[in-house]
Amino acid sequence: MSEVAAPILNIDSAVSEVARLPDQTEEEAYLFIEQLWRFFCSLRLTLVNLLLLFLGMIAGTFVNPANDSLANIEKAFAGHIWTLRAYRWFELYDLFHSWWFTLFMTSMALNLVACSLERLPRIYFLVRYPEKRLDQVKGVRFRASGTKSGEPINELNRIEVVLKARGFKLERIPGDDGSLRLFAEKSRYARFGVWVVHLSLLLVLGGGVFGRLTAFEGTTDVPQGGGEVDSFTVRKPDGSSFKKKMIDTGNGKTFLVRCDDFRLKEFEPGRPKAFESDLKLFEKLPDGSEGKLLAAQTINVNHPLKYGGLTFYQASYRQLDEQQRAKLSMVDKANGEKRDLLVGPGEPVDAADGLRYQLVDYALDFAGQGSAVQVLRTEYKPGSPITADGRPPADAKLSTFWIFSKAPMFDANNREDRFGFAFEKLTVVYATGLQIARDPSTPVIYLGCFLLFAGIGVAFYGAHKRVWAKVDAGRVQLAGASHRNADAFSEEFAALCLALDLEVATSKRAPPAAPVPAA
Repeated sequence: MSEVAAPILNIDSAVSEVARLPDQTEEEAYLFIEQLWRFFCSLRLTLVNLLLLFLGMIAGTFVNPANDSLANIEKAFAGHIWTLRAYRWFELYDLFHSWWFTLFMTSMALNLVACSLERLPRIYFLVRYPEKRLDQVKGVRFRASGTKSGEPINELNRIEVVLKARGFKLERIPGDDGSLRLFAEKSRYARFGVWVVHLSLLLVLGGGVFGRLTAFEGTTDVPQGGGEVDSFTVRKPDGSSFKKKMIDTGNGKTFLVRCDDFRLKEFEPGRPKAFESDLKLFEKLPDGSEGKLLAAQTINVNHPLKYGGLTFYQASYRQLDEQQRAKLSMVDKANGEKRDLLVGPGEPVDAADGLRYQLVDYALDFAGQGSAVQVLRTEYKPGSPITADGRPPADAKLSTFWIFSKAPMFDANNREDRFGFAFEKLTVVYATGLQIARDPSTPVIYLGCFLLFAGIGVAFYGAHKRVWAKVDAGRVQLAGASHRNADAFSEEFAALCLALDLEVATSKRAPPAAPVPAA
């Protein structure tokens, strides 16, 4: 029988072990989650994160101070294999956007969230449900008492008057033993200053991580005098680059940026003082032409243009070619529309279908009217073909005229034509260098910094003050507490006791040891 029963017992024990497996697995999972939670709540993790972030900032100052790309670093450290490997692996060429710096910020954010969930709810309950009965309050440092011969209700009223005069919010508490009780407090929301500080730090850290993942920055050159672009070049820290379209993040539509004019101010020739650009943004139509005007602004170094989630900064400029061009204005007399032009010698200006203008000559001073340019007018049958070298049809009507810098309206007022011209000067043609950036985390970080200062001010300069009073036949008891800056509250509590003729009880804290007299 024993030989038969033994296997049965083994089966039963095996079944019981299997039945206990789910409970054991659940307990192990609970212990793992508890250990993970305690890890992120620990002060040690906070100190380690702060130390690593501090060291990372120091490294970012000295490792790549010139902010060179990886391509330039590889040229500088050619032959130093381990140095290049460290730069690539730890992304030291762009340290503040590296994976490990982002990991530290994420770890600090998780640590802050865990500490907030662990400790901050207690603050809410202290504010929302304070202990209002004096005999239930423990560990109160400031106490006072006294004997009174008057009616208890009169003594309570006198205490209320004194506390109201000092800005306390009062509440009478019914007593079970026939005594009269009072609870008073002020600045209770000062306890939430810590919450504001935690929230602000989360915004700053979260904004930094979000900016690391979404922000970008690129450049483009736009020729003055009507040059247009619809994309810009984004260069990565590793030296690679790619083209990115200008897209309005609000509606997802592509738009164009046009530079109507660029102005360079110089202290003297060759020494630039300031520069600015007249920009206009247009909706891009399916055929690539300009659509609706979206925005227009003159930008300089300190005044960028913002539109569609992108910010256009005036960053640089460059001269396009050595040849000067004429700065002209062309007015359509039919509708009053005006176009500003930068035209080179022989460059055609198609004003309308079958009508073209070209600059063919220049005079430094023409008949006392200052500098002037000669314009060739070509009129031909609309739709007639133009040769490959730009020559008009043989039956085209040709004529020339001069426009003068000192008489801007002379041509428009004296020549019979649909279009009138005004000549300003000969100028060098530049391309404005725009820096185009998008960082949606910037408002979040600014908000976090503002809340940080506000929270620190509330947390360090505000104090939740509470006062308890109990009045029964012939006796008055008073107690007070402040969650911060107890020394300042001790003076206020002493003034309360003086106004109520109460004797302050001696603190239970041990007095400082008396100095030992020298032998």
